Amino acid sequence: MNNIYLTRLPNGMTCEAFAAVDLILKPGDFAILKRDYSLEYVQIVRVLLNDAPTEQTSPLPEIQRIATVIDRATATENEAHAKSAYRTACQMVEKMGLPMKLLNASYSFDRKLVTIQFTADGRVDFRELVKELSHALGTRLDLRQIGVRDETSICGGIAVCGQVLCCSRFLREFNSINVKMAKDQDLSLTPSTISGVCGRLKCCLKFEHEGYVEMEKSMPRRGELCECEKGRGRVADRNMLTQMVTLSLEDGGSVTLHASELKYRLRGKAPEPKKVQQEEKPVFEIPIIAGAKTFAAEPAAAVPEENENISEAHNSSNGKNQKNSDKRNQKNNRRNHRKNNNRRKGQRPQNDDQSNRRNYHYDQDEQD
Repeated sequence: MNNIYLTRLPNGMTCEAFAAVDLILKPGDFAILKRDYSLEYVQIVRVLLNDAPTEQTSPLPEIQRIATVIDRATATENEAHAKSAYRTACQMVEKMGLPMKLLNASYSFDRKLVTIQFTADGRVDFRELVKELSHALGTRLDLRQIGVRDETSICGGIAVCGQVLCCSRFLREFNSINVKMAKDQDLSLTPSTISGVCGRLKCCLKFEHEGYVEMEKSMPRRGELCECEKGRGRVADRNMLTQMVTLSLEDGGSVTLHASELKYRLRGKAPEPKKVQQEEKPVFEIPIIAGAKTFAAEPAAAVPEENENISEAHNSSNGKNQKNSDKRNQKNNRRNHRKNNNRRKGQRPQNDDQSNRRNYHYDQDEQD
């Protein structure tokens, strides 16, 4: 069984490591960490897991021992060598004109490896720089390109809230952040409000999002119709941390009260429209004159019978029109056939006047 710790390297980066249960380590202690190709002088940040199984700790580097006074002196000497290597690297970058910004340089505890971190807008071809620096420093070189957030976590600073930056204090990894998280927390979407020191969206938008979503369940939304003791109104403003709601009353004015004081809320519903009473049409009564003759009204069933008669007449007229059109088509077909036969026999076809006259007589016959 082993314990898992979060450690901080001399260049500011953090990594997880394990140590035997017999090795008692506390946050703030310095220790010697064995990595793939070198030894590192690290500081314990906090304990992540106690009594972890061996299968879980096998891919992690191992903490060998607690640092002694001699180890601390060696680490201080390595810091002085690292500053000298940083100045040499900056001079070579400026000489080669590479578009990169060097952040820091650090030696491993046994001085077998120099790690230099830098930032750049895009990919940089630094193969020639690696050859020149390795030859100048006489050791193995590791150039690492990091992002803007990693740079801020290494350099540290104070946020607008007055606290130490979350990325350098306790965050271990950077999750994806979007503007929707700021909307859910009722924050202004201006870049200066939702952006951090690094110029990206604030990390606190991510790990505080779940708490705001939970508080929002008991809060009405802006523009929602609510009712309280003083009347009915719409939500003009709200504060999810204090659970206070400001209502714009329909009668005029506004009132601020706690969300629990609302009698009920109509989430997503508009105010009910007022019912308009329809005016009844006046009924005129026919006066009955004594001695006058009375006539019985026709039954209501007479109307559909009349409609049936009209539909039958309409259908019969449609049938007659269809018959006439069929006769006309047959007549035209016979005339065309006669013209084709005359052409084959060499006879002169009838002129247009004769054909028109024949068509005219045909139309007259149909009309008759």
